[in-house]
Amino acid sequence: MLPENEQRIRALCGDCALADQILNIIDEDAQLRRAELAQRQTEGLKRAREQGTQLGRPPIKRPRKFRSIYRAFQQGEISARVASQQLGVSPGTFKRWVAEERQQ
Repeated sequence: MLPENEQRIRALCGDCALADQILNIIDEDAQLRRAELAQRQTEGLKRAREQGTQLGRPPIKRPRKFRSIYRAFQQGEISARVASQQLGVSPGTFKRWVAEERQQ
């Protein structure tokens, strides 16, 4: 709960014990709502996985010029950073593609 709202409740209830009880009830309700939301989210993800739904962003397809840039990278003509810039992807994506190529 926001501190401003807590201060308002304490100001409205002259009795500190009553304000504490009200704040406890509000806090418990918020905790229950968060738990219910997490449970629904977990169930939804489980159902989606069971149905075979693709979760997350789709993978980026390798551009046609990947092979030539990959060869230049292997031969040491360009760095991974330059190669990723030429392909228009992040350096991490390029490095992952390189690792996948080496596994094949």
